[in-house]
Amino acid sequence: MKAFIRRSLAGLAAAAIAFTATPAAADGINDEPLARFQEPLCPGIIGMQADFAAAMVARIRENAQRLGLETAPEEACQPNMIVAFLHDGQDYLQRLNRSRGWMFESMDETEKRRLLSTTGPTRAWVTTETRTRDGLRIGRRENLMDLPQAMMWSAHSKIYVPTRVDITASMVLIDRDAIADRSLVQLADYATLRGLAEVVPQTRDGVASMQRLFDAGESAPESLTEFDMAYLEGLYSAMPNMPAYTMLDGLEDAVGRN
Repeated sequence: MKAFIRRSLAGLAAAAIAFTATPAAADGINDEPLARFQEPLCPGIIGMQADFAAAMVARIRENAQRLGLETAPEEACQPNMIVAFLHDGQDYLQRLNRSRGWMFESMDETEKRRLLSTTGPTRAWVTTETRTRDGLRIGRRENLMDLPQAMMWSAHSKIYVPTRVDITASMVLIDRDAIADRSLVQLADYATLRGLAEVVPQTRDGVASMQRLFDAGESAPESLTEFDMAYLEGLYSAMPNMPAYTMLDGLEDAVGRN
């Protein structure tokens, strides 16, 4: 288990150096594409008994396959989606910032403050990489003078943009004290929603969503809801270089959102 944790954190750390890291529930919706996994998904669980962890991994893989995502061979893959159950996720995040602050260097200050000040029993973030529509790496901007560039053939379009945003790794932290009355299916489905999407739009009152699983006073859904599935299906079935607002317009008409 310790070796698995070291390998997993090392993988996330390496991704954080090279790519842009942003919170999983950022508020901004603009004309850039929403981030999503393009590489095969390999979920891993930290801090849970082995048989329970295996059941959660199986459920997350099942959810991913329902959405049409490719999953990596379970026996040999390096986790790129980690769900960690901790005594105090906020404390762990603060210690991680102090001891491995370079993991957050690619986040702007607003995003970093939002992540580090997250209240409640859960927190999540993803690391992303901007690529061309066809998957060519563009690189990260290091200064205001030398901007990353990529050359490709493309027709001018007012519908699509020339780039996409790939999630290269995601991490979901959940406090152990908050899971006592939650089933493995609920926990796996919550992790699916937060781990597969950089942005999860807030629903209107009366629209059930697994994102409210840990909200005080909320009636917790038993599994991914109609809204959750509609959002994830829309995210992963749309063109990867479709602007965020275009994809979300259809979701608003179908199930309602803020």
